[in-house]
Amino acid sequence: MARMRLLGAFTASYIFEGGAVWFYLNREAVSWYVYAAIGAHVFSALSFVLFTASKPRALPGIAFYYPRMAALFTVFMPLIGLAGITLTLLMSRVFMKSYGLAEDYKEKAYEGGGVDIDLPSDITEFLYDEIDVHPIADILTGDDMEMKRGAVNLLRRIGSAEAVKLLRKSLSDESAEVRFYAHTALTRLEEDYAEAVDKACFRADKYDSPQSHAELASVYRNYARSGLPEVNMQERSMGLACEHWRKAVEKDQENKDYLMRLAEAYLESRAFSEALHIYRETIKEPVLEMESRLGICRTFFEMGNFVALFEEVEKLRARPELESPDPFKALIYNFWREKVESGTKAQVELEFNEVGNELG
Repeated sequence: MARMRLLGAFTASYIFEGGAVWFYLNREAVSWYVYAAIGAHVFSALSFVLFTASKPRALPGIAFYYPRMAALFTVFMPLIGLAGITLTLLMSRVFMKSYGLAEDYKEKAYEGGGVDIDLPSDITEFLYDEIDVHPIADILTGDDMEMKRGAVNLLRRIGSAEAVKLLRKSLSDESAEVRFYAHTALTRLEEDYAEAVDKACFRADKYDSPQSHAELASVYRNYARSGLPEVNMQERSMGLACEHWRKAVEKDQENKDYLMRLAEAYLESRAFSEALHIYRETIKEPVLEMESRLGICRTFFEMGNFVALFEEVEKLRARPELESPDPFKALIYNFWREKVESGTKAQVELEFNEVGNELG
């Protein structure tokens, strides 16, 4: 609506300005044409005030500030000002865009050549280094509408599962404006993922390379874990992630990272036997031993097979201590080796939940 109002203001302004030019060029025919030209020029500038909102609201730039700026240029610089502000706004739409951390990530992950993408990371891990959602939750429980509106916009930029959960809660906020922004944010997140999937599918069909299939699998997995899709769509997305990780592994069997990501996708899809098969094979390689043993422990835990879990833990405790450059994996590994006591199922589940089942 704000854009339509701005378009209407520009249309009326050009009509009045054109009339002012015509009156001025024919001023010798009738004496009062000069005053008519001045009046038409004034109305040309007033069009931006009359057609647009009287106060800055949902879209303060397009709805309020841009029209006022256009009115000033139009009234003080006849004809040239109107043409200049039109070109300025058009060029700003073409060449300027919001460029923050989220856009930087998406450009690297989805719009690049597909050769430098860091496959194990996702948008949640990438953006949590910048900001966490917990302070935003406090803002959403307050009464400051401006702060709440900004919090909703920031949640969209974060885009994690926790952010999506807060956005869904904001759909029932007492403020209609906050509800509108939350709904818009969720819709745009869906559109962002749809666009990312389309681009990744295009590259996978065009190049049919291990990297392109791995990129597409990563996008499907990120979408499934985003909290946006319903259960059926989430399962379908994880199934497609498994399919394309599998294609990446088939095309590049030397890349063990693809294989480990496939095992994680199988585990999250509850294809436990397939995940265990991969972990059993990769456990023989020293570089992958810690990750594989952790994957086996997590698989048994997710299955609820605590007998097999205890047996695997005993094997861990009997093995020499393994090291990893990843501090989180080292923490979980030490948890299994040192904190878990054989035969206490309830304690295992309680302590594991306290550490956080974030192995994926």
